[in-house]
Amino acid sequence: MAEKLESGVVFIHVEWKDSDAAIQDSWGSGFFVSEHEILTNHHVVAEALSRPGTRITIRTHSGTRHTQRYEVYVEAVSEADDLALLTVRKPLAGVQHLSLGAEEPAKNSVVLGFGFPMGNIFDPNPNGPGVAVRRGYVSRVTHDGATIEADMNIDHGMSGGPAANGEGLVVGMVSSMGGSSDNPTAFAFLISAKTIMQFLQTAGSEVMAAKPGDTKPTAGTQVTGPRPGERKLRSFFSLGMALRLGTLITSLFEDRSRAVDPALVQTAKRNAGNAVAYLRELEAPAGLISKGEKIKQVLEAGEDISQAAKVSADLEKQCDEWALSGEVVDSLERLNYAFGAWVQEMSLGLIDAAKDRETCRMFQTGAELQKAPEAVLSLLTDIQKALVAIHEQRSVTSKDVIAKKAEALISIGFLGPTAGAAATTADKTIRGDATEQGRPGTNRIKVPVP
Repeated sequence: MAEKLESGVVFIHVEWKDSDAAIQDSWGSGFFVSEHEILTNHHVVAEALSRPGTRITIRTHSGTRHTQRYEVYVEAVSEADDLALLTVRKPLAGVQHLSLGAEEPAKNSVVLGFGFPMGNIFDPNPNGPGVAVRRGYVSRVTHDGATIEADMNIDHGMSGGPAANGEGLVVGMVSSMGGSSDNPTAFAFLISAKTIMQFLQTAGSEVMAAKPGDTKPTAGTQVTGPRPGERKLRSFFSLGMALRLGTLITSLFEDRSRAVDPALVQTAKRNAGNAVAYLRELEAPAGLISKGEKIKQVLEAGEDISQAAKVSADLEKQCDEWALSGEVVDSLERLNYAFGAWVQEMSLGLIDAAKDRETCRMFQTGAELQKAPEAVLSLLTDIQKALVAIHEQRSVTSKDVIAKKAEALISIGFLGPTAGAAATTADKTIRGDATEQGRPGTNRIKVPVP
């Protein structure tokens, strides 16, 4: 039983840049609760949540020759409950997702805690630290079933690891050590499965607790979870669209001799509000958010509305610098940012056939490698054919075709993998986030600044 549970436990490594641009890091434990979803403590990832240059990775099968490293993404957090939900984009081979118990554990019942005490300090294995198992007993349940005390010896680095009962069901999550000045590690605090389930439901997860006697979820509770990272992909895609549209709309206000259409101003206001919402969702730098707010204020005041054009252009340029980091894209989020801006231009007929053929080919490659839905691949193929027709035949009707296909891509809302698609070597190439024996991938896709 312990071996099966270990396969669902992951080593979490968090990296971020401090105010001096130096790389800082921390580590902890976590565990899979579905094919894509991973639970850990909020305090394991808290340092990185508001920092620039953040990267969170997990090791599966840590400490073995089968170990792999994958980049993960924060989907939801609860600071009050000290919980965080992370996701990995594709189902991972050989990983067991653990079942949450539906019943409160009895006093004096056996509990096994899993995690990585002291990280890799005392276990410098090049394949990552091995999973430790600590045995204990439930002392009591407090705070209306929210917290469990167990006389179990834990240490730093085990935070976020699962605590399972004798049947292999997770009854809680290792959270902290408790005791007094005379005996500071007298017991462990566990966040109960009841609290975890409430958090997952709030986060929109479809994970369900297992019934007593079950060692794994029944057919009715076996879930893959939501498409991981989809919300962030959609936000990057929509941010690219909103910024491009904002610059195009507000550029119409530069001619002060022309009367300003009130309906156009309202559209610009809504678009600016959307851009700010996406920036907040993506935890963008405060300077970008404040510049987006300034556009809204300028449009609301209506005194020098032409100023909105300059601020919008500045915001788009600064967002390009933040999101794209030059010409090399190292994440699917950034690919979607460029994709959203480009699709917006295509929908409005802003076409440079020669340049856009190359850009479209790049997005086709990204869609293929990421196992994007067939609808995305088909629409990009149609746009490419129309671009060729414009370039070679100077077709006028092809612009209408491109606009319609671009609108269809906008309705899909992002470029990413189909839920449940299996990971392949090709999938790893574009992302570079799955690594053999901990060696980071190096292949990247170049994306032009929109």
